[in-house]
Amino acid sequence: MSHFACKAFSALEKELKDDLLECYVEAQQEIEEAVNSIEDDGFSFDKLDKLFRSLHSMKGNCSVCFLDPLVGVLHKLEEIVDGMRGGYIQYHPNLGELIIVVIEKVYDLLQQIYQSHVAEVAVRDQLQQGLDSIYAEEEDSKRPEMAAALLIQCSRVVEEVKEEPAATSVIVKVDYSEVQKNDIDLFVGFSQKLNRLLGYSSERGERILKLCQLINVECKMSVDPAQLSAAAYMHNMGMALILNCKEDEDARRQAELNHPLVGAKLLSKHEGWEEAVDMVKAHKERFDGTGFPEGLVGSLIPQGAFILSMAVMFIDCVWGKSGSDYNKSAMRAVQMVNFESGKGFPPHLIESFNAAIRKVLVAKSK
Repeated sequence: MSHFACKAFSALEKELKDDLLECYVEAQQEIEEAVNSIEDDGFSFDKLDKLFRSLHSMKGNCSVCFLDPLVGVLHKLEEIVDGMRGGYIQYHPNLGELIIVVIEKVYDLLQQIYQSHVAEVAVRDQLQQGLDSIYAEEEDSKRPEMAAALLIQCSRVVEEVKEEPAATSVIVKVDYSEVQKNDIDLFVGFSQKLNRLLGYSSERGERILKLCQLINVECKMSVDPAQLSAAAYMHNMGMALILNCKEDEDARRQAELNHPLVGAKLLSKHEGWEEAVDMVKAHKERFDGTGFPEGLVGSLIPQGAFILSMAVMFIDCVWGKSGSDYNKSAMRAVQMVNFESGKGFPPHLIESFNAAIRKVLVAKSK
């Protein structure tokens, strides 16, 4: 019987792999609950949307951990569920049952890789080919019957083991002009001092900056890395207003809502950082228009603002506020970011984020 391996996954720390398995099971439970709720209480878009997001987070975690053979299966299942959200694939109990079974089968393969470093090619390929056919079928009425047939089978065929990507550097060198370098040195000092006053680690700015630059490198159209650096260091400057609020919760809340505008205004006092100013001003905006301070939507939000926001979410989740509270929950942080695909962040930038985290994990495993 043929097998496939995921060498880069096997090389990861045990703690990280355990974290992945735990997150997978949590997402699996959410998916099963959503399907069962649809079966018991009727179909609704909200239930389907929750199912899709849990599935997307599951796929994102597997992608970050180099489980590419399993990502392909989950991606096709995600496309089928997205087709239901789009109305061109009709939900059917057979499809609902198939979703649960495929997730279980992928988990079995994941455990095989975890325990023995290899998994059965036949099972993976049967799932992939069956889902590909269901998604490609032009007559929607035929899909329930195809799902039933796949449910009966689920066990044979073959795939070659793919080469795992080579490790790449996680250090992104940024070239500054002499004037920019002087400003950046100043911004570093501001960032370290404010982070200490707010109770964050003084290293928070550097961690955010490094991840921002890694994500940026993975984007098809990257932003100016020097401008992104300034935004990474200065994005939180407006939070200094909170230090004056003491016990006044209303004033504190207002200061928090205003801090992107205040931070942007402070940065604008330094010439030549116009792009960075826009990033800082919009780093609390959301792709779906539910952010602040202006409720911008979609492409009206600078790409650098999304990159910055993803990096901040990940770093603060993993490291905690003080930085000494490092909880190593990288997979949970990845899950949080991926759950925001299409809501907080554009889907294509989520892929760039996942690719960046993969580089980090490779470097760490070495």
